Order: sequence, then structure tokens, then C-alpha cells
Amino acid sequence: MIMHQLFLICVFALALMSPSVSVAAEDWTLRQSDDEHHIQIYTRDIAGSDLKEFRGEMTLHSRLRPLVALIEDNAAAPQWLYHCRALELIERQSAHEKLFYMVTDAPWPVSDRDSVFRSILTQDPASGIVTIDMQAEPDSFPPNDDFLRIRQMRGMWQFIPRADGVVKVIYQVHAEPGGGIPAWLANSVVVDNPYQTLKQMREMVRQPVYQRTEINHIKDTD
Repeated sequence: MIMHQLFLICVFALALMSPSVSVAAEDWTLRQSDDEHHIQIYTRDIAGSDLKEFRGEMTLHSRLRPLVALIEDNAAAPQWLYHCRALELIERQSAHEKLFYMVTDAPWPVSDRDSVFRSILTQDPASGIVTIDMQAEPDSFPPNDDFLRIRQMRGMWQFIPRADGVVKVIYQVHAEPGGGIPAWLANSVVVDNPYQTLKQMREMVRQPVYQRTEINHIKDTD
């Protein structure tokens, strides 16, 4: 998901507050809107942080299982998660809880980052809404001297099914990447990261390998 705030997390996330609360009520600022791909990008200030939290929203015709299958295919993450070089599964507690290690390519002059985060998947039995919460656990995996470890990150993915076969995708992350980040870069990444990630997700999830995948721990609403 910086899950990325600073190009980071190739992946994923835990919201400050309930993700079902409307964007308008949470002091979000619309930064980019793409009507062709049905994507909107918002940012907001976080108390005590110089870096903004981002929230990307996208709607697309899809079942839930292909979207979760794509998220769970960590080997494919560099193909669609913005600036993600690698995403490796460190530990699998269950089908719902996993620990990941991620390496993020950072544009010059910023050093590349790595991160360790726990991902917890839940599905509301009544609404069918799938939420994947992510939280940094920087000390759960040995440090790599080639990268600067991201020590603070929370984020989420959320898939909200509608009766018309459309799913609303939410990708929300706030992170503290550590080290010096130029202001111009920080301001661009919190928009580029979710936008490029969601745009690539729309294309990737159409692939037959994800459309055919059956995931027992996810119930589709169709």
C-alpha cells in the first residue's frame, strides 16, 4: 500500500475512523477526479504529521472475489501497486490475517523504503462489505541496510458491493516514511499513488486468472 503515502504501500490499510463515514464529513479535499475511469482522489491533514493521508475511490463492475484474489496475489503486486518493487508474504496466521514485507521504489533523490505490515481481512455478513486493514509492524522482520524502514503506517482497502453489480473500491493510507521528503514530492505522491494504483487495479482485475479464482473465505453478493 507510503501502503504508500510516500509511495509506499504497495498495499493496503487501516482508517482513522469508520470507512463508511462520508468523505464530505471527514474534512477531505478532492485533489483529482477522473470520470473516464471513475476515480476520485482525496487528501486530508493529520494532526501531528507533516504528511497528508490519502483516500482513493473507484467504482467498477466486478464481483468481490476477483478483487480479493488480486489483493492476495502478492507476486503480482509490482504490476499494479504504484512504485512497488516487491511484496512478500512473511507469515500466514490464517486466510484472514497475514504479515507482509514490501519494498518500495522511491524517485530520486529519495532513498528506497521497505515496510512490514499486518493485513487483516473481514467481511460483514449482512452487507457483504470486505475490509482489509493494514498496520505497520516495523520490528517484526529483520532490517535491511539497503532500505530505510517505514515505521508508521496504517491503511485499508474496502470493497463495497451494490445491487447493480458495481463495487465501490476505497484505498486509504497514512504513513510516515522517515527521512527527508521534499515537499513537492510529498504533495505529488499522495495523489499519484492512489490514482495510479486504482487505475492499474481496474485493468488487472479483468484478467481471467482473477475472474476464475474461487475464494472460500469470501462470499459474493450475486
